[in-house]
Amino acid sequence: MFLLLVLGGPAFAQSADVPTAWRLLDYIAVDYGGAVNAGRVTNAAEYAEMTEFAASVAERLQSLPPTAARTSLLADGARLKALVAAKASSADVAQLTRAMASTLLKAYPIPLAPARAPDLTRGAALFKQ
Repeated sequence: MFLLLVLGGPAFAQSADVPTAWRLLDYIAVDYGGAVNAGRVTNAAEYAEMTEFAASVAERLQSLPPTAARTSLLADGARLKALVAAKASSADVAQLTRAMASTLLKAYPIPLAPARAPDLTRGAALFKQ
């Protein structure tokens, strides 16, 4: 029963690894096409960044607490690194990274927006300073 409680539901992340990994996955999904086209590097600096970000995602996933989704996320992290290294199509990379981002947020929920709207009066006072 204890394992079901630990591994069965979402884990609430205690570190910056989840939001950072999620942002990196989103960035890769959007920008990878600017680095690789038809199996060839079209922008070396951008490709180096994609390689670094894919490795960073895989590393961050390893530090997450155990959940039912962690094993598949780790496998997907390795697959992402392999796709980038193989200069796979941007469609394949985007599909994987978007799926990973969705799985990541389901397994490790984090707030993606403020819990409440900002206080405009307080904001105006701060802006005057």
